[in-house]
Amino acid sequence: MGKKAKWMLAIAAIVLSSVSFTARGRDLKSQFAEFRKGVWLLADGNYAVYTDTHYFVIFAGGDSKEPNIYCGASQIRFHEKGMARKQIIRVRQMPGSELNFYKESLFRPDKTEKPLEFDPTLFSPGICNIKDGVIYDSITEVTDKYILLSSCNGDKEKIFSDGVSIYLPASGGEAYSYRIEHF
Repeated sequence: MGKKAKWMLAIAAIVLSSVSFTARGRDLKSQFAEFRKGVWLLADGNYAVYTDTHYFVIFAGGDSKEPNIYCGASQIRFHEKGMARKQIIRVRQMPGSELNFYKESLFRPDKTEKPLEFDPTLFSPGICNIKDGVIYDSITEVTDKYILLSSCNGDKEKIFSDGVSIYLPASGGEAYSYRIEHF
């Protein structure tokens, strides 16, 4: 094979690999959204809801003397490298602490929601990054059956295609949740 033919073969291989990567990137973003979206019931009776652009969580634990309450709403964006999320409402009370409340208005003058802006270069495999209030949870591993997402503090979450999710805290253990409604 001549020098010119080798160069053409090399260029063709690069072009084909970039096309394959681009197509897979779009597919991975869609696959991730498909695995994640829906109403999730946690084993302890709490709920999380993921839509195309928002995430809501309702968590109540403890008792009246030592409440552990968390209700939040976040904007989210799915990406082939992970999920960007920014909290816009938070009501949080941990045992022994005062109630913490946060709310950010996202309305524009025309009464539409300001969309979440994020920087895809901040996704880093195996970890999460936080910048300007946006949390970047990164995709660490992908199979046909699950996506492994790396979150903050070394925690991970394995999100299965069949509507099961396993939260894996860095401190050990696991917490299952089940998608009870898919949309």
